[in-house]
Amino acid sequence: MTSNRLPNEPSCWQDKDSHPSDDLLGITPELLIIHIIDDEESVRTSCDFLISSLGLQTQVWASALTFLQQVDIYHPAVIVSDLMMPEMSGQALQAHLNQYDSPIALIALTGNGEIADAVNMLKQGAADYLEKPISSQRLQEAMARAQNLTLKRAKLYDIKKLYAQLTDKEKQVANELLEGNLNKNIADHLDVSIRTVEVHRSQVMKKMQSQHVSELIQKLVLLDS
Repeated sequence: MTSNRLPNEPSCWQDKDSHPSDDLLGITPELLIIHIIDDEESVRTSCDFLISSLGLQTQVWASALTFLQQVDIYHPAVIVSDLMMPEMSGQALQAHLNQYDSPIALIALTGNGEIADAVNMLKQGAADYLEKPISSQRLQEAMARAQNLTLKRAKLYDIKKLYAQLTDKEKQVANELLEGNLNKNIADHLDVSIRTVEVHRSQVMKKMQSQHVSELIQKLVLLDS
């Protein structure tokens, strides 16, 4: 029998650092998987029909635990999840995604008396919430917001991984470049030779997968945002 308890580092997530930073190339909102999580089959079926009618790819789950055990949470996606579920609630799912720095954007499904809980989830990073019965217009609005959010988070996550590869000295050089300083100024500030700056700068560009300084600056700005 499969245990419902999640390990600290689920095996399906252990390759999170191996994801190349160009994973997002070619991914558009329409290609994202929309994961529908609800313990009631009728709700899953209804949501699946509504979301599929928008031309989006869906996958349905009867529980958040099953979802977490089988899906790579480091791949951009959208979750439409009920708040009140046995084993793991929508709130607990959002907390879990936050704990592991997942880029997935969650839309909470709320029933009567659950608006306060949904608002609290927004404060914890959820993309939006939808009241039952779901309005088609509100669904489209929430979906667009969540799709954009998960792609933005995934891009930032990849940049963080690249930046983490830099040595302390390379990070100093990167920050100097962010300030718009030339090699000579950087050398003076760091008390090293210009040649040393050039070597560090080359490594920064390579590790950050940037062809031009402008591209590097754009990535560094995202880190500071």
